[in-house]
Amino acid sequence: MQPSSDYIQRGNGTPVVMLHSSMSSKEQWLKLMDELCATYQVIAIDLYGYGGGEYPAAPPSFNLADEASRVDRIIQERIGTRRFHLVGHSYGAATSLRLAYAHPERLISMSIFEPVAFHLLAKQQDLLSSIIELAERINDLVERQEYSQATRIFVDYWSGDGTYDSLSSDRQKALDGYISKVILDFQAGINEPLTLDHYRQIEIPVCMVASPQSPLQTRQIVYNLEKTLPNFEIHWVEGGHMAPIGNGRTVNPILQAFIKSFSG
Repeated sequence: MQPSSDYIQRGNGTPVVMLHSSMSSKEQWLKLMDELCATYQVIAIDLYGYGGGEYPAAPPSFNLADEASRVDRIIQERIGTRRFHLVGHSYGAATSLRLAYAHPERLISMSIFEPVAFHLLAKQQDLLSSIIELAERINDLVERQEYSQATRIFVDYWSGDGTYDSLSSDRQKALDGYISKVILDFQAGINEPLTLDHYRQIEIPVCMVASPQSPLQTRQIVYNLEKTLPNFEIHWVEGGHMAPIGNGRTVNPILQAFIKSFSG
């Protein structure tokens, strides 16, 4: 393992870059890294404001292109211009889509679990409005410094009622520390100007994994991308939106099989 505060790198071979969900970190992918590092060079990166990632310098204007650009810089520092597989979950998957649009020539494949690319709900205005309301509610609580309540709403939305209260106080405190960046994740995912027509240009092979227990908003984004991306396969698993963390025993073999189907 290479020493660094904002990435973990293991193994040799074709690179596989992994991007985590909101309110998580590079450690989310440790199990998958263990399973791939014998034959691949695996790199898990902390996104802005998580783990060892620095907080964005200009929060009011922060956007998905900023997130993707920082990831691209770290990738180039680690592997230069070598082509790589890209894996992303939730906000990390939305960042993966943005990176794939900007640099499709550098990717071999992309494996994503339910990208929170809320801008792709433009034609489902009721679903988009409910996400905007959720983001505004969390933002209002943070402005009143009610961090625990804001984090509780966010965690329980994605993982089910009572999830936050079931966590240890230390874990709750750690998650509370990420809630300000969560607001920027919503901002980036909602305000991104790219449309489905832009993403239609992504011709690399894409493996989408999703869960029927996830919120309707993310399932609708999955359906929209299924009708849009030209080289696309989809797998449905149990476990809801956080299945890559809570049901890795099912999700990881799907990701591994897809990556290993490429010889390059």
